Amino acid sequence: MEKKSKKELNRLYMSELVTVLVCGSLIYMLSDSSVGQLDIRLLIPGSILIFIILESAGYWFYRFQLAENPKTDYPWVMPVFSLLKKTNLVLFFLYPLFCLYLLIIDQSMLFIPMNIFGLILYGFSILENINYFYYNVTIGNFKTKLPSDLAIDLSNYEITKGKKI
Repeated sequence: MEKKSKKELNRLYMSELVTVLVCGSLIYMLSDSSVGQLDIRLLIPGSILIFIILESAGYWFYRFQLAENPKTDYPWVMPVFSLLKKTNLVLFFLYPLFCLYLLIIDQSMLFIPMNIFGLILYGFSILENINYFYYNVTIGNFKTKLPSDLAIDLSNYEITKGKKI
């Protein structure tokens, strides 16, 4: 894990918060412009994406706090992120279940352009989850699969189960 400056960590968590606001606004505007109300076909994958980005903002804020106060210990943070990693996997089943429901109940509601946007959001959610909890997803990183900072921290936590070494 590379050492990041306080300024970079601050930029990272603030940019994640701005991304949440932009994504939320776009989802709202896209839903509002099509049918005049929030559409669950965008709301489910959009909420998953926003939740994952908020998790990232929380992680970068945690790292910023560690950089600001190196003597401070936050033993509850890694167990929370370990739980969130498992929660995300459960959340990823919601949208396919909803699409399966639409396929069985009302196929005409499944094959509309709104679901294409939902699938795009769902794909971004999966990529963001991989980027934060497993590997850095960058163009130059496809072959090497370097673990993300959070993946390294979680791996260290799971090996030691929070004990200081």
